[in-house]
Amino acid sequence: MFGPNQKLFESHKTSVIVAWILRIFLISFGIYQIIFGYSVFGIVIIVAVFLILLPAILTRQHIFVPLEIEILFLIMVTFEYVIANSLGFYAKYDYYDKFQHTMIPSIISFMGILLFYIGYLLGKFRASYLMSWAVIVLITIGLGGILEVSEYAYDMVIGPATNFGISHGTLTQGSPSLDPYHDTMTDLILDVIGALIGATLGIWLLLKHEKDGKNFLLDEEIEAMEEYLSKDKK
Repeated sequence: MFGPNQKLFESHKTSVIVAWILRIFLISFGIYQIIFGYSVFGIVIIVAVFLILLPAILTRQHIFVPLEIEILFLIMVTFEYVIANSLGFYAKYDYYDKFQHTMIPSIISFMGILLFYIGYLLGKFRASYLMSWAVIVLITIGLGGILEVSEYAYDMVIGPATNFGISHGTLTQGSPSLDPYHDTMTDLILDVIGALIGATLGIWLLLKHEKDGKNFLLDEEIEAMEEYLSKDKK
């Protein structure tokens, strides 16, 4: 990813280091899981890292997923497929699921704001910050609802049919401390809270960015890719 754009990242070494740590850790953990643990989770982890790096691989690092989005995506993979599923935190700790239902929507909605900003930089999207905030919050809440429907389908149909314990043998709806109804409703409420937190933080950073008049790394990344694409068209 850094070959043709090495200079772009020289002043953002911390972000580069974090990205490499996450990549190496997840690939290593995924291989370990495939060999010694839950192979399905290991495969999902490896595939997730491969997909986020695929644009850079296919274009010889000229086109790539912006580093900010990659890091957030890999953090989500770590929370979900390493800590929650492979290490069994869903089953071991009653309220880890509630942490997930706050943290993951926060990350998703924050990433959504970044995607809206990328659309703005590319001239593909024009909307007020308030409209962008509202759309991202609603989409994130909708995804949370889809997840709850998926969990119900897993508990009722997919799990019994495949005999695969996605949460170390426990059901995805309900917990030792909450019945399925209250567990689901609490999850949905936390999804809303997480969506509001992430989108609000994203908009606040964009407003601060405008006020300070400084460029994000994201600005420089999009500019570098646009420059490459414009040269490629000539």
